[in-house]
Amino acid sequence: MLELQERVLNELHFELAIPRDRLTVRFQNDYVILSGEVEWPYQKSCAEADVRRVPGVAGVANEIAVRRNAVHTHA
Repeated sequence: MLELQERVLNELHFELAIPRDRLTVRFQNDYVILSGEVEWPYQKSCAEADVRRVPGVAGVANEIAVRRNAVHTHA
């Protein structure tokens, strides 16, 4: 179990698209529960996809919220 946790956390650590300080990762047996808040929908999808690729992960519950009130400007 500890090895699985290390592999999942390592996978997320090296994903530059995801703000690490905004995610919480919990484990329940071989299942991973992601929570927190990100700015963009692709960040939520990317986190889940990264975790699903880790060998030994049986499933992912993606509870990451995407900020609705984020202000985005176009140059």
